[in-house]
Amino acid sequence: MAIHPSAVIDPTAQIADDVEIGPNVVVGPNVKIGSQCVLMAGAVVCANTTMGAGNRVHFNAVLGGDPQYLGFDPKTASGLVIGDNNEFRELCTVHRGLKDGTNTVIGNNCFLMATAHVAHDCTLGNNIVLANGSMLAGHVSVGDRAFVSGLCAVHQFCRIGRLAMVGGMSGVSKDVPPFLTTRGDFAFLVGVNVVGLRRAGVGPESRMAIKNAFKNLFRSGHPLNRAITDLREAWQESQSPIPGELSELLDFCATPSKRGILAARSLSSGDHQATEDIDVE
Repeated sequence: MAIHPSAVIDPTAQIADDVEIGPNVVVGPNVKIGSQCVLMAGAVVCANTTMGAGNRVHFNAVLGGDPQYLGFDPKTASGLVIGDNNEFRELCTVHRGLKDGTNTVIGNNCFLMATAHVAHDCTLGNNIVLANGSMLAGHVSVGDRAFVSGLCAVHQFCRIGRLAMVGGMSGVSKDVPPFLTTRGDFAFLVGVNVVGLRRAGVGPESRMAIKNAFKNLFRSGHPLNRAITDLREAWQESQSPIPGELSELLDFCATPSKRGILAARSLSSGDHQATEDIDVE
């Protein structure tokens, strides 16, 4: 174990033998840090944080801090649970759960760029990117391989689906379904994340099914529940197995939500970029 002499390590912390800890790092009580993690200068890992293997915490990032919630009791027995091989860049902040026994959870292979923020009780899957300055409010969930672009602000309790792509400098006030893309100061849906689907190995048949579903769900003018029912009935009548990704999209949209689902900007609005043909990485 390589620990700089200026680091402050609580005696209750459990740290793997091969962890590297740089100057002025602070590791709080009841922290667990797995093998091959690196904590760079000024990083802070607060109480009740559990970290898997291979994580890199860059300069002055703070993990497991108290929620930014008026009236929060610092004695609350909540925590932060982090998987393996995540990257937390400079000044990134991730807060622990709000109530006793609750955790903020981050999966594996996530990349949180400089100044990204994850609030209390969020749940992040695997292979997620939060770009510079993106902010997740409390209780937000983010699906695997989603990309949240720079300077986005996501409202509490929102869901961002798997392989969704949230455009930069957006306020996201409702759920973003899987495989879709958004843009706008106040985010709206613009189409399908074709590039992301290709990179994830989703075949052309499934991509086309998702494109057609996007039109039926968000361009038909029908209520969302009716559009979901119509799509499912059409696939049943075709006697073809429904692609797994399409089923996932429909299930996401049909699941009761605290925030509702983002709408698509009308093509008649005159916005030449509000089109499902945009491929956003």
